[in-house]
Amino acid sequence: MEPYRYLKEMFGIVEGTAIDNVLDIGLGSAPIVGKIYQSYKFMKLEKRMNINQKQLLTIKTKIENSENERFYKQEIFPLIVKKLMEDDEDEKAKVIIDGFEYFIDNNLKEVERIYHYYDVLTELRYSDIILLIDRYFPTDMRKIKPLQSTWFINEWERARYQEKDAIINYQVNKLIRLGLLKEEEVFIDEGYTRESIYKV
Repeated sequence: MEPYRYLKEMFGIVEGTAIDNVLDIGLGSAPIVGKIYQSYKFMKLEKRMNINQKQLLTIKTKIENSENERFYKQEIFPLIVKKLMEDDEDEKAKVIIDGFEYFIDNNLKEVERIYHYYDVLTELRYSDIILLIDRYFPTDMRKIKPLQSTWFINEWERARYQEKDAIINYQVNKLIRLGLLKEEEVFIDEGYTRESIYKV
């Protein structure tokens, strides 16, 4: 997939028009450091678009058949491109694109809601997303294959497990801070023992 051509088509920029020429000149006249940085981000975008090429072409068709074509192309697509270029983790590209397709499929048009969704997504590592889905989502809601949970460990793995456990505690706290999980107390043993549980 050629990202430059795809982006022009999605933004509705016609080859040889004034906007197309301004875009070309703007990219060509950037300072050298800016060019290197932009080139790096563009290569990242190209890689992620190529990996998800089939889905992106499906999304393009869905947008063109949508009554909200202009909204998705002009308001939301630039945000998706920005997130695909700037996110540190390649694995999250699929989550970013899935979210975009979900908005189109469900005809969602609330800009603020969509921006909040991606603000929260920016705060999460891919492993945070997996943890949230694996531990707290109902089975029928899981689109991402959950991580395999390891309950039985031997002595030489204990230190590694404790480190992993500390990371999971950090992730759970982050999910609570972002409002994705809420802590509730349940009573067991006829009300004598309390235990905290987390729910989406």
